[in-house]
Amino acid sequence: MKKGKFGVCLWFYAVLAFVLAFLGQVLLGALLLGFVIATEKDEWLTRQTIEALCLSIFASVVSSVLSIINRVFSYIPLVGSAVSDVFSWLNWLVSIAVLVFVIIGIVQTAKGKDASIPVFSSIACKAVGLIKQKPVYQQPQYQQPMNGQYPQQPANGQYPQYQPPMNQPPQNPQQ
Repeated sequence: MKKGKFGVCLWFYAVLAFVLAFLGQVLLGALLLGFVIATEKDEWLTRQTIEALCLSIFASVVSSVLSIINRVFSYIPLVGSAVSDVFSWLNWLVSIAVLVFVIIGIVQTAKGKDASIPVFSSIACKAVGLIKQKPVYQQPQYQQPMNGQYPQQPANGQYPQYQPPMNQPPQNPQQ
């Protein structure tokens, strides 16, 4: 395993970031990310820490939004308790999803692999500057004719169609 500047294995920082994400510690996760960027300067470790931080930010934002909506509906007499139950179940489902992603992240990063959490992995790659692009099919390039003459050897064994030269002025039949 690769060790950092302080003699600690790099996967330890990534596992710590995912543990902080599970505990909902956004500020400590951001401090850990700053530490990783400033001291270790490892691309893999930075991506994993960004993924964990994005996961904790997502969990806290969703939890806050559900809590605000729950408070708004709690003042309605009959609907308040039913809506409160629904939002507590939604908050529970988000917590379970975060737990599953944290477990996946911890297991993968402890092995030295990418955590590959679905949405947050692409965010982390873009943040680091690694935009994964699909290969684009390029059509063969043909050489343009010079003065109406084609080159001796055609590109890819195909001859382009003949086009008359454009630098001749149009003939006027009235003259």
